Amino acid sequence: MKEIKDKKDLDDRLLEVGQTSEVNQKIARYIEKKYNLIVFMTADNLSNKIGVSQGSVSRFCTKMGYNGYNDFLRYLQKIISSEMTIKKRHLIINSEAENDKNLNILNQEINNLKELQEITQTEEYKIVVETLAKSDKIFLMSNRMSETLLPYMYYILSRLRPNIYKMNYGTPAWENVDLEDPKKSLIFTTVFPRYSRSLLKKMQDLNDKGFKIISITDSRLSPIVKCSKVALISPITISSVFDVYSTPLLLINLLMRDISNKIPNIDQRLNQIEEMNKNEHSFLL
Repeated sequence: MKEIKDKKDLDDRLLEVGQTSEVNQKIARYIEKKYNLIVFMTADNLSNKIGVSQGSVSRFCTKMGYNGYNDFLRYLQKIISSEMTIKKRHLIINSEAENDKNLNILNQEINNLKELQEITQTEEYKIVVETLAKSDKIFLMSNRMSETLLPYMYYILSRLRPNIYKMNYGTPAWENVDLEDPKKSLIFTTVFPRYSRSLLKKMQDLNDKGFKIISITDSRLSPIVKCSKVALISPITISSVFDVYSTPLLLINLLMRDISNKIPNIDQRLNQIEEMNKNEHSFLL
């Protein structure tokens, strides 16, 4: 399904489907006016608000070109994520109208996770695995909430192979990445809404200097895609006070698993790490 580009694109689709019946017109009008609240509602919430059946809502979403209500939500949230501040989310989520907010989040997460199987079968995924396994140096760079995924990745990847560096925003190391050899360096970044302006500027500067960039982001319309050699698209859930990163975190785990199969003598390296852990009494059990 083609992604919703912006509010105008959404309105055009709502108008088209809304003209097919009185019920669909009623649904279309409600979504048009309350589109920024829809991602916080279950299908049952929405049908009760509009005064139509849940089946009517599902059929409406199908006519819009989606595989039901939850599929529609995943695309809808991408156009509103940049305008939904933490304060706005908090007010919406804690309003009296949203009684099933936890169920809505869990349903979205379940559907997001189901997309991972398709992602891991793409050519882009295979390229990322090969590149992360074979690049001379890898620099992990991100900023703000998107950066919270990288410590997990750094911990695992640095045990699988050498020359992994995590660069923190605002440090000399972050600035000095520009001095590395672009032919021997790979930049890996995670970029999710609300997209960090400083991070995007840094990535664009590195791209202009010839650095290869691989990214994980939430949409083909994400601003990081145009300066990435490869971009993996991972859905996230925004119907909470803070974005839910369960799906991209699992995607990173799957990447690490498949990278381990591409690294020569990986068993020897892992045995050495385990021996170090034993000698240092790293674990209680």
